[in-house]
Amino acid sequence: MTTPRLGVLVTVAAAAFGHAAGAQEPRAVPKQLLRPQPQVVLSAADGSPPIGEFGLGDGGVRGARGRLRCDKPGACVTSGGVQVACLSVGVKLTFPSGRELLVAPDGALHLRSGEAAGPFGSGVELRLADESVVQVVLAQARKNRLREVSIVDGGRALQLWRRGKAAQAAARPRPWAGVRIACCGDGGDLYRPLGLGAVLVLERVLVARKRSDATPATRVVLLTRPLLESLRRMPRQHRETQRNVRQAVAAVTAVGERGDEIFRAGAALQRARRDRPRWSLAAGFELELALDGPLWPRLQLFAGRSPLPMVEWTVGAAGAAYLTNPNPDQLGKRWHGNGTRMPRVAPDLQVREHLEERQRALQLLRGLAKQRG
Repeated sequence: MTTPRLGVLVTVAAAAFGHAAGAQEPRAVPKQLLRPQPQVVLSAADGSPPIGEFGLGDGGVRGARGRLRCDKPGACVTSGGVQVACLSVGVKLTFPSGRELLVAPDGALHLRSGEAAGPFGSGVELRLADESVVQVVLAQARKNRLREVSIVDGGRALQLWRRGKAAQAAARPRPWAGVRIACCGDGGDLYRPLGLGAVLVLERVLVARKRSDATPATRVVLLTRPLLESLRRMPRQHRETQRNVRQAVAAVTAVGERGDEIFRAGAALQRARRDRPRWSLAAGFELELALDGPLWPRLQLFAGRSPLPMVEWTVGAAGAAYLTNPNPDQLGKRWHGNGTRMPRVAPDLQVREHLEERQRALQLLRGLAKQRG
């Protein structure tokens, strides 16, 4: 039996999509997404990585970029060709791929094919693959829940809806404190990005049933620039003359010099061990995620199947790189010297405590670790 609440959601979604009966069907799933999906992909982005670097499709946008265009109040077309329309039944996005997505007045997300997620009661920020952002703010305990809709494109922001009416007004871009969603795949593969320092955990929120087998439930995007920068800084902190230390530092220096080869941008990492979350890098190196022990979670860099990592990175907003103690006579001492601070990265995607996102990200990583590759 359909509950009254579910019935309302179905009715709202049907009303939003009903007038577009002639819309094109979303394009077929790309062949590369039908192959076994990697758990980790590498990105060399300076800041927040573009959605196209998630390894989850092109986001359903046009390849050739135009400019943000608003021809009438309450509606616009983004630089990648996504049509955004504020309607009485919510905010509708129509992607060049043919995918349609609706943000209903209660914060639920609907696909035209019938799948839904949420609701996100305070609203949601939708990040598009053309790097524009749609922010939907919902009001509480009001008849007209849709309070404000803005679109941000670079340093420019436009209000499309304000106080229950369509608008077309310039505004200042504002930071977003609520739930963020990335529109991947054909635009309707929705993932929630949760940043733990250089580790970006993507949680699948919504996907069409026809695409569910081709989209991973969890994807990790590893931002390699802060890792490699810490390796290049590390030798300055370890100038001891002891042979073991000099050899360990020389090995780290060599990795830093070959970092772009070992951590190849865009690489999709395959599982190297079935019994633990360890993945194969280039040039015989391996990367493991440690979810226990001091300062966990940590990333560990191994030279092949070595029993000890060369370097460990703590994962979080204030991450650091630690040189594994090379002195065999110092049993019980895990690291040599102090950690080397890592540059902060993707500040707009880091987890927020008021949303309990850190706990959510760690839970997803534990689930990923239990998979057998």
